[in-house]
Amino acid sequence: MPPSVRGCSKMTDRAAEAPPSRRPGWLPILTALVIIAVIVSLFGGGVNRPSSSLHLTQAAFWASDSAQWTPPDTLAASDDAVLNGAQTWSDVALPHARSREVVADAAHSPGQPQVAWYRMPVPAEALTDAGQGTRLYIPRWQTVGTVAVYLDGGLLWQTRGSRVWNSFNRPVWLDLSSRRASALAGRDATLHVRMASEPGVGGALSTVWVGPADELRPDWRIRSALQTELIAVSQGSYLVLGVFALVLWLLRPGRGEQVYALFFLMAISHVLAALQFLVDDEGISVSDDWFSWLTQLGLMGTSVCSFFFLCLVQRQRRQWLASVLLAYTGAIVVLALPLWGVGHEGMLPLLRLALLPPEILVLVVAVRGAWRQRTLGDVLLAAWVALSFPVGIHDLALQSYRVSIEGIYLTPYVYVGMFTLFLVIAFTRYNGALDSAGNANAHLAERLLAQERELAQTHERLLVAEREQTLLQERQRLMREMHDGVGSSLMTALRLVEHGDASTLNMTQVLKECIDDLKISIDSLEPLDHDLLALLASLRYRLAPRLEGAGLQLEWRVRDLPELSWLDAQSALHVLRILQEVFTNIIKHSGAQRISLETRELARDGVSGVQVEVQDDGRRFIPSNDPIPGRKGLHNVRVRAKVLHAQVFWQGLTERSECGNRFTLWLPISRED
Repeated sequence: MPPSVRGCSKMTDRAAEAPPSRRPGWLPILTALVIIAVIVSLFGGGVNRPSSSLHLTQAAFWASDSAQWTPPDTLAASDDAVLNGAQTWSDVALPHARSREVVADAAHSPGQPQVAWYRMPVPAEALTDAGQGTRLYIPRWQTVGTVAVYLDGGLLWQTRGSRVWNSFNRPVWLDLSSRRASALAGRDATLHVRMASEPGVGGALSTVWVGPADELRPDWRIRSALQTELIAVSQGSYLVLGVFALVLWLLRPGRGEQVYALFFLMAISHVLAALQFLVDDEGISVSDDWFSWLTQLGLMGTSVCSFFFLCLVQRQRRQWLASVLLAYTGAIVVLALPLWGVGHEGMLPLLRLALLPPEILVLVVAVRGAWRQRTLGDVLLAAWVALSFPVGIHDLALQSYRVSIEGIYLTPYVYVGMFTLFLVIAFTRYNGALDSAGNANAHLAERLLAQERELAQTHERLLVAEREQTLLQERQRLMREMHDGVGSSLMTALRLVEHGDASTLNMTQVLKECIDDLKISIDSLEPLDHDLLALLASLRYRLAPRLEGAGLQLEWRVRDLPELSWLDAQSALHVLRILQEVFTNIIKHSGAQRISLETRELARDGVSGVQVEVQDDGRRFIPSNDPIPGRKGLHNVRVRAKVLHAQVFWQGLTERSECGNRFTLWLPISRED
C-alpha cells in the first residue's frame, strides 16, 4: 500500500476512534436541512403558485439591411421602417440561432452590422399588474454586437459598452410597469428585439417570459445565480484566499512554502479566466483586445498552475515537461499580445485551440498520478480534469449555437471544482503532515525522556565513580605525604634509637617535627577558597611554637593578594612543604635570631604573579645545584616548585646593613595545566 494511502487509513482509524461527542451524528443532517431551507426560501417562493405568465416560444424574424449599430429611440424613427408593414417576416421557434459563417456575406462591408429583428405579440392579459409589477424576462441572448428591446415601439432597454465583451451571460430582467397604458386600454402590445451583430458571427435569442414579478423571480434568481453570481462569489472567495496565501509566502519565503505562491497564481488565473462571464451592462474599462488577452492569460495560467500543483501533490518534479510547458505558454502569451496589431475577434478561435496541448498534458499527469497514488483525492482530481474536456466541448457548442442557447456555461464551475479539489487535497495533506509531525514530536519526546533517564543514570554512576576516584586520590596523596613527611621523621627517630643517640633533646625534636608534618598535612585539606594568605596564616599558627622554642623572632609583613584559581588541596600542601623546609633549615642550620615573611604582587617575564619572601639574619647559605647524598630537602623544594609552575630563589646577603639569607617563592596567579 502506498504511503499516502496508509496515512489516510491511519487518519480514518483515528477519526473512527474519536469519541461520539466530538463527531455528533445530527450535525450533517442539520447542515443539509439548513441548506435546503435557504434554497427554498430564496428560489422556491412561487413553485406551487398557479402560473399566469406568458412564455413566448414563437416569434417573427426579419433580417434588415440597416447599417446602423446604434438602435433607434423609437421604431417610428428606425431607418429600416420596421413598422411600415412592407417587410417579409418569417416565423421562427425560440430559442432561435443564426449560425456563424466561415465567410462573411459580401453584401455587408467590414464595419457594418448584420441587423436582425424579432417580433412577438404580448396579450393584454400578460401585462396585468399582480401587485409587484409586470416583468420581462429573457434568460439569455448572445452575439458580438448590440441588442435592444422595444415595447409598443418605444425603446425599453439596450446593451452598452463593448460590442465584443458584453453582458451576454446576464439574464435580462425589465420592469414593464411604465407600459401599463396598453393593458388599461385593453389593447395588446408588441415586443421587438433588435440584434446588430458583427458580420459572420451570428447570434441567438432564448425564449421570452412576460408576467408577474413574483412568478418569474425564482427562475430569474436561479439563472442569475448560476450564470454570474455564484461564479463571482466563488472567484472572489478564492481571490481572498490567494491574497492571504501571498502574504504567507512573503512572510515565510523559502522552498518549502512555494505552495502559497502557487495558490495565489492559481487564484489570479481563475479570476482572469472567468472575467468574460461576469461583464455587466456597463461594459469593461479596458480595450477589447487587452481584455481578450487577459482572459487568454488566465486560461493558460490555469493549465500551468494545475500542472505544477499536480506535480507538488504527486511529489514529482518533471523538470523537462515543466520547461516545455513554460516555453509553450510563454510563446502563446507573447504572440497574443495586442501590441502586434492583430485583431482578437479573428484570433479568438485560434487562441482557444492553443489551450488544448496544456490541458491534455494536465490530463495525462492527473491520470498517471491517480494510477500511481490510487488515493481518493487523486482519483477525484483526475476524473474532474477528464470531465473538463466534455464540458469544454459543451461550452464550445453553446458558444457556436450548436445546442440550446438557454444552457449554462459550465467551464467556470470546472475551474471552481478543480480549485476546490486542489484546496481540499492540500488541506488534507497539510493535516496529514501535522499528524505526522505530532506523532514524530511524541516519539521524539518519548526518546528524549528515555535519554534523560539514561543520562541521569549515567551521571549518577559517574558521580559515584568520581567520588571513589577522589577518595582514592586523596588516600594516595595522604599516604604519600605521610610517608615523605611523618614517615621520614619517624625513620630518623628509629635510627637514633638503633644507634644509641636517642637523647631526650633529639627525640623531642624529632617527635615535634612529626607532629608538625601531620598537622600541615591536615591543614592542606581545609577549604581555602584559593586564598594564599589564609594558607600562610595556618603555617604561621603551626610553626609558631617551634620558632619560639628556638628563640627566633618572627616578623609578619603581608598584604592583600589576588586569589590563585589553581590553589587546591594538593597544591596547598606543596606550598606548605616548601615553606616548611625553608623554616626548618633556618631553625637547624642558620643560627638566626630573626625571621621575616613578606608578600607582594609581582609580575615576572610578563606573567602576573605573587611573591613570598622569607629572610633571616643567620649564616649565609648558598644552595648547590647538585644533589647532596642523604639530604633531599632542597631537591624536594625544586621538584614541588616545578609541579606548581613556580620559581624559587636563594640569595645570600653580604651588605653591612643586612646579613643572612633571602628565600623567594614566586607563584603565578593563573596557569594552564
